[in-house]
Amino acid sequence: MREAIRRARNVVLRRWERWIKKRSPKAKSVELDQRRIFIFPTGYGFFYLLTAALLFVAGINYENSLILNLSFFLLSLFLVAIFRTFTNLSGLTLVAGATKEAFMGGRAWFQVSLERKSSRTFESLEVIWDDRSTGLIDVTENSKHSVEMTLEAKQRGWYEPGRLKIQSTFPLGLLRTWSWVHLDMAALVYPKPIQCEYKDIESDGDKGGSLAIVTGREEFDSLKHYQVGDSLRNVAWKKYAATQIMMTKTFYALAGDSSWLKWSQITAVDCESKLSMLCYLVVKYTEENRVFGLSLPSGDITPSAGREHELECLRKLALFCVPEAIE
Repeated sequence: MREAIRRARNVVLRRWERWIKKRSPKAKSVELDQRRIFIFPTGYGFFYLLTAALLFVAGINYENSLILNLSFFLLSLFLVAIFRTFTNLSGLTLVAGATKEAFMGGRAWFQVSLERKSSRTFESLEVIWDDRSTGLIDVTENSKHSVEMTLEAKQRGWYEPGRLKIQSTFPLGLLRTWSWVHLDMAALVYPKPIQCEYKDIESDGDKGGSLAIVTGREEFDSLKHYQVGDSLRNVAWKKYAATQIMMTKTFYALAGDSSWLKWSQITAVDCESKLSMLCYLVVKYTEENRVFGLSLPSGDITPSAGREHELECLRKLALFCVPEAIE
């Protein structure tokens, strides 16, 4: 009996999933309309309707017009609440925002923008993602409101958080209106770093210091346009005074020996453990400002150093053997 109930439940859930996917396909931006919005009475709403029904019966039984008028008023108020609760979601636009990468087992960061294209206001909204709620949100004074959420990254590669639920019981709490939205967004998840010992393999190239690493501080290299986050100490102030254009000086250091992190040298047996150990070494070597290359069965990354090189290596590890990886 239990097995039959479980199978029936799974069939219903699969059909529900197919229906939801067809009704709310994945997109970068979704505007809520009558096709996407659901509405149903809350527990208080059912109690409210029961009260109105009992008053109606009492009014007929005792032939009391005041009680009948009160029951009609309550029913009219409920009908108005249906319209107002529905319009508190209708017309709202959800837009996929930025994401931030994470290590497996950590928390990936996602941003969603709630936007209104007219003067209509949206109050007491609640966004639920993976059973985590953002609390109540009002989109009233500004045309948009950003919602941020961190979700646990359980698998290496591209992590898609799936559908989110946005709901509201405004204004009276008698009805709940909600919608399921599947935004096209994903965060990159790196392997979980696992500490390990590794014997360096020196590069076959020249050790005489011929490799230029742009993150150094020894020799002037070039000018680039200023970006937020660049150190003000490196701004070419003389050029800014002459052209009113902020440029940043970049420097390089001549690197001597470089090392290789090689897949074949990792002693772990399974693939995920090897990736996790290489991930640990990439982070460690970057913190030590060492010059290193990464060699995987899928290809090599030439020796370099710095934050950009670290991100390139971590991305390579995250997407190693990931089917249908998003580029």
